[in-house]
Amino acid sequence: MCGPTDTRSPVTALFPDNKADSYDPAPGLTMSQIRNKIPKKCFEKSALRSTYYLIRDFAIIAVLYQLRPYFCFAWWAPTRFIWWNLVGFFGWSLFVVGHDCGHGSFSNSSVLNFVLGHIAHTPLLVPFVGWQCSHRKHHLNHNHVENDHSWKPLNRTDYLSFMSDTLSRFFRCTYGLLLIYPIYLLSTTGDHVSGNHFNPFDRKLFDPSQTLPAAVSTVCVVSWLGYLFSTWDVITLLDAYFVPYLVFSAWLSLVTYLQHTDPKGVYYRDGEWSYLKGALSTIDRTYGAWIDHLHHNIETHVVHHMLFTSIPHYHLKEATEAVKPLLGDSYLYDPRPFTTAFLDNVQKCRWVDNHARVVKYQYKENPKAQ
Repeated sequence: MCGPTDTRSPVTALFPDNKADSYDPAPGLTMSQIRNKIPKKCFEKSALRSTYYLIRDFAIIAVLYQLRPYFCFAWWAPTRFIWWNLVGFFGWSLFVVGHDCGHGSFSNSSVLNFVLGHIAHTPLLVPFVGWQCSHRKHHLNHNHVENDHSWKPLNRTDYLSFMSDTLSRFFRCTYGLLLIYPIYLLSTTGDHVSGNHFNPFDRKLFDPSQTLPAAVSTVCVVSWLGYLFSTWDVITLLDAYFVPYLVFSAWLSLVTYLQHTDPKGVYYRDGEWSYLKGALSTIDRTYGAWIDHLHHNIETHVVHHMLFTSIPHYHLKEATEAVKPLLGDSYLYDPRPFTTAFLDNVQKCRWVDNHARVVKYQYKENPKAQ
């Protein structure tokens, strides 16, 4: 099955207890075989085309700010909620362009990628180099139970610990996880965080060679915040900036959560994990044609994780269609509406077995009973 079909049944049948000693979703498949299926033009980068998308997102946001008086003409105006959501969504779209800069798929110039990555991420209060470092570690360990840096599954022991703490439970085990991103960027301790993205001396996240560029990113964000607070009053900033920021953060958390958290996803530990296995356990979906286009095809995530991070976002759909026949049932696509998937997955993806080398999510209300 190569189209948008639910591959839940074949995988689930192999994991009657949501754990196994060994599993290979695509025996004999190699990265070179997959790469050879992708047209060479998909790897071609155009700085001009990428810059167009960057300018387009900034232009849309600028127009929305010009129109703000018409949306937010009174504190009770329901159109204010629409404005918040539009600005926040296009902030998320802008982040995705910066994501291309971080992977080097924006252009062939590392200097241009560095500069424009900061221009894209700084207004979103995301330190570009800090994000780039933790995101690279995520790609190097995707869907590894212990080593991943993005939506790492909670084992049974950690789940019980999180459920006993009100804040941890809210931000990781309920729909409140949509608000977790700012906390993730600032957190310094714990097995489920990468380190403080703003602290260039945090050796959990940064190597010594990354201290200076990480400091540049932090200075950019702090300077931007200084400009904001010196220009506008706090009430205006809360309404016109920080509420849309929370919408942006929610979109980022929603999309990345659904890419890596699903009942049919498979997660591995040492001895079973491989780069290809981890990539094949990421999930593709659609958010609707308009949203897919406006947030730069970030929903096509499987190919992106297969060492092909150098493919620009505007070639990802073509590359995905090219490899689906080869991947067959190992290609995971969720056809559910994304809102349904999110509401369902938060309830069903709670914890994984403490020790098994291959695991799937479980959701018993009382894991202590096991």
